[in-house]
Amino acid sequence: MIKFIRFGDIIIFIFIIAFSFFYAKKLMENNKASKIIIESSKKSLRFDLNNEREIIIEGLLGESKILIKDNKVKFLESPCRDKLCVKAGILKNAPLICMPNGIIIRFENNFEDDIEIDSIVQ
Repeated sequence: MIKFIRFGDIIIFIFIIAFSFFYAKKLMENNKASKIIIESSKKSLRFDLNNEREIIIEGLLGESKILIKDNKVKFLESPCRDKLCVKAGILKNAPLICMPNGIIIRFENNFEDDIEIDSIVQ
């Protein structure tokens, strides 16, 4: 037996889809990273994504060059053999890792500022 779709069902379906897109867009806007943390075996550095800059950091194999531009991060150069970190290109919200050189770039989200601490346990 075939059931027909009513006009009201179509309206409800369109409303649910539109609300889902709106909610997903708002959720993505709230979780945008504003800072990155670059970690190597020797030190950990924190940078603002709004400031364009070129960073040179010492890793296990040598110096890696990292570019921050337009709220995105990219490895420009690395002394590793395969250069997978350089080939990864520009990323704006996913971590970048250069395993041979021991450098990790991760994004810090904004929602951490809204957290209140109830207590500290030692």
